[in-house]
Amino acid sequence: MVKRFFHRIFGGENRIAVSAGIPASVCGSGYAFAGICGLLLAVLTLGIPSVFALTAVQENAVQEKTDQQDAVQTICIDADFPGGNIHLDSLEGDLVRIRPELRGGNDWFYFAFRVKNAQGRTLRFLFNAKDRIASRGPAVSSDGGKSWRYLNTEPNADSREFTYSFGPEERSVLFALAPLYTQKNWDEFMAKYRGRDNVELSALCQSPEGRDVELLRIGKGNPNARFAVVLTCRHHCCEMTASWVLEGILEETLSENSQYGEYLRENAEFFVVPFMDKDGVEKGDQGKGRKPHDHNRDYNHEIYPEVRALKAQVSRNFSPEDGKKIFFMDLHCPWIRSGINEKFSSPLPKEPWISEAAQNYFESFEKHQKDGEIPYSPSNNLPFGKGWNTEKNFMKLENGIPTSSAKIWACGLPNILCACTIEMPYSNCSGVEILPQNARELGRNLSKALVDFLKDSEKTEKTEKTE
Repeated sequence: MVKRFFHRIFGGENRIAVSAGIPASVCGSGYAFAGICGLLLAVLTLGIPSVFALTAVQENAVQEKTDQQDAVQTICIDADFPGGNIHLDSLEGDLVRIRPELRGGNDWFYFAFRVKNAQGRTLRFLFNAKDRIASRGPAVSSDGGKSWRYLNTEPNADSREFTYSFGPEERSVLFALAPLYTQKNWDEFMAKYRGRDNVELSALCQSPEGRDVELLRIGKGNPNARFAVVLTCRHHCCEMTASWVLEGILEETLSENSQYGEYLRENAEFFVVPFMDKDGVEKGDQGKGRKPHDHNRDYNHEIYPEVRALKAQVSRNFSPEDGKKIFFMDLHCPWIRSGINEKFSSPLPKEPWISEAAQNYFESFEKHQKDGEIPYSPSNNLPFGKGWNTEKNFMKLENGIPTSSAKIWACGLPNILCACTIEMPYSNCSGVEILPQNARELGRNLSKALVDFLKDSEKTEKTEKTE
């Protein structure tokens, strides 16, 4: 009885294991002192015998309260894993107040966190502002990220809060803006292609924090290749859904059972950078709006080694003298939800002839995607000068030099054939739930459309030569 009494007095309440920059005040460090004061007050007021004279009913109540406290004690909310990002403001009862860590960048919405040992509990997660959660709620994984589902079956989730009831066996659950994609995913994907003669895995460069920035070359040095295909992803490190699309593009290209893949391997050389902001991907940064500018505004200033290396190596490997025409695609995700942000689309280039080439490519893609799970129409594409697809958005003076994007740089290459960007929604696309499997399917159809586009360009070139 005495032991239970002291446990109640000194044990405190809502003691939670936390990490990832969470304020120390959440850990309940003042409860022990409060317990001591309560004990002294009880002794002085009632005397020592009275303090310890608990009835059986009181003992049971104390035990029940202690059991509840022990359950709360074990809860751990953290972001201590690749891609993790959360700031825990407080936990009061079953209400968890959280916010994305901006880490010095602009206000944005990326989050990824883990809850351990909350089995049997129902918790309400409240963000600090609206537009923090995509339209299908958070992506949820109960197996460490091997598989994912969205909390909402319909695209009607609240943009600021969600409630989750943990099953009796759910000891560790991941919550994220969308299914996570980090270096671990890339390594697992590429494992089945390692050792193939036409596949070379190396590093584009070292990141500012010393990580390898992965580079995939397919068909390097192929003497029959007439085209170079340059693919970049994660200029904005939080845009993870684009990575699943990239996997689909590469699956089709490397498939030994696909006539489209066979054509691409025979006629094109691929240069692929899956993580342009590698440090941000692994650390779980927002990336978008990084100060003084993010990676996709660095193509004039070149403050990031990844951008410098990409520009230098593309120019060196695919010079006009090399004779290869370049097809360039940069893969992105848009704003978190609503309107055009929930449609697969492409913001078209400024240059009229490149814009026309991109539209031709996406018209071919529409034909291949018509039987796919994710809807697409070329009318989704955003012409230059409309909405956010403006020069003002991409080119802002910084130290007297305008910022510039990857696509703007690619459009200026002397042997460019087509330069385009895709915008893959996070969780909902025209009413369809986006998960890795249908994102990959869309990527495979992008590869098939590329074959049509390259074949058409060859026909056009032959016609022009004969006229």
